[in-house]
Amino acid sequence: MAKKRTHRQFYRVLVIPDDKDEPMAFDLSMRTVNYLKIAAVILALHFIGGLIFYVQFFNVREKNKKLFTVNRQLEENMSKLNTLMAEFEVLQTGHDKIRNVLGLGTLNGQKAAPEILIPEEARTVNFLPDYGRINQQNRREETELEKYNFLIKNSNSPLHDHVKSIPTLLPVDGVLSADYENQTNIGTSQHRGIDIAGNKGDLVKASADGVVIFAGWTFDLGNLVIIYHGNGFYTYYGHNQRCLLPRGSFVKKGESIALLGSTGISSAPHLHFEIWKDGISYDPKDFILAFSNI
Repeated sequence: MAKKRTHRQFYRVLVIPDDKDEPMAFDLSMRTVNYLKIAAVILALHFIGGLIFYVQFFNVREKNKKLFTVNRQLEENMSKLNTLMAEFEVLQTGHDKIRNVLGLGTLNGQKAAPEILIPEEARTVNFLPDYGRINQQNRREETELEKYNFLIKNSNSPLHDHVKSIPTLLPVDGVLSADYENQTNIGTSQHRGIDIAGNKGDLVKASADGVVIFAGWTFDLGNLVIIYHGNGFYTYYGHNQRCLLPRGSFVKKGESIALLGSTGISSAPHLHFEIWKDGISYDPKDFILAFSNI
């Protein structure tokens, strides 16, 4: 009769060294082996789980780096935008101050520098002031104008660039030899501009952006340049030695338009400068000296 097979109770582990020492043997019970199997499975699961975790962690970290970079760029853009908005508010405030000083009011949502379109009345020279009404005998003598002799120079204010179509730029530096006078008394005549004495051949510059609507000879003012700036503004530059630009030329603020001279009814080289708006003459000093009050 066959002998009944018994269950294994132990595992023997034999350790054989690579030298001539005696081998060692360990007996492991079945329970211990089962525990070791369970521990091995747990360790394997932990290893796999840890590997998956680190892969996911790496992916999330890379995404966070990208998000951090994008967020930092957005913060920088927002900071630049806030700076630009603050600068725009400062410019807007300065622009409103300029318009108030010049008596132009606020913009009310309209463009500050309207497109320069030549009006119908500017296509002919019929709108020229009637300088022929000035009586030569009533014209003020140079000796009477000495009280106005003081140096007048252009301001270097950057605000000129923000009102390009408004005549705020002094055409030429020199001595104010005749002031503006808009009232007629008995024995005197109106002087609708200012006279600036200078050296013959000095460059005369445009007081604002515009288009030359007249460049030629007149009896009283000699070589005369008239520029239309849009929004009803005209400027007159008289007694020039020579006009540098022909009629129809577009000019920028500060661009040379003539050479200072003494043509027409004049006793010495000087520029006769006038500013007109909507048919009314204005004292040019109210415009060219406006920025000194800001």
